Amino acid sequence: MTPERLPPAHLFLSRRLRDLATQLAATLPRVRARADDEAIHDMRVALRRLRVLLRIARPVFGRFQCDAIRASFARVQRASGALRDEEVLRETLTALELHDPELDAWIARRARREDSLRGIVEHRLRAGDLRRPLRALRALLVLPVPPKRRRPVAAFAHKASTRARKRVDSLLGPDPNDSAALHQLRIAYKRLRYTTEIFAPALPPYVAALAEPAAKFQKRLGEIHDLDVAHVVIARTRSLSAPAKARALRAIAAAREDRVQRYLRDAAEVQPEG
Repeated sequence: MTPERLPPAHLFLSRRLRDLATQLAATLPRVRARADDEAIHDMRVALRRLRVLLRIARPVFGRFQCDAIRASFARVQRASGALRDEEVLRETLTALELHDPELDAWIARRARREDSLRGIVEHRLRAGDLRRPLRALRALLVLPVPPKRRRPVAAFAHKASTRARKRVDSLLGPDPNDSAALHQLRIAYKRLRYTTEIFAPALPPYVAALAEPAAKFQKRLGEIHDLDVAHVVIARTRSLSAPAKARALRAIAAAREDRVQRYLRDAAEVQPEG
């Protein structure tokens, strides 16, 4: 479908929001049943996409309404984030392949914390912490949109993607040792990716194509972030001996340097254009 034949922005956004709400709802039985290792990850991706799109949709559906629903989703996102962080920590440390009995035992003990965090997420789901914002979102989408807020989707998509690109551009070239700056750039790439993927049918091909490099840089920076988090956790723990901690920190530092070099090589070759 060409941009000229696409529905206006409010209808386009409604369809996208409904699709994401359906995707999110489909992950909930998997999370509750602990059916697979990717259930929490898939739920969090759907949550993030919904919250990004609700932020973009504020000029159409109203800032107060969109922000209230985003805040409700954020409560579950924070709880699931702690669990996902624990899962990623385990995966990151295991991937180092240190074969250190003391570190392996420490990772095994952390499994109890992971299980506790999973219980918190499941409790929130049983309590309806996602059902309520999903109902509120569906109610919002059946309300009429005032004529003054109706606009062509191509113009709306152009504005949203331009804002996302400018945010990335403003953060490019961070010090590789500045973990906070790399993390902010990662978030900006994530928003650029989601924005261009969501609005791809309404964007020129060269803008829609930004989703691919944005996803690549998001992944590279995500790997660095995971190692930075692992470094902080290991450095702070009192449950490892000094030699075991030192071995783990050296391995984390070496892995981080490798990921930084991969990111820098990619950044030298490809940067989003537009």
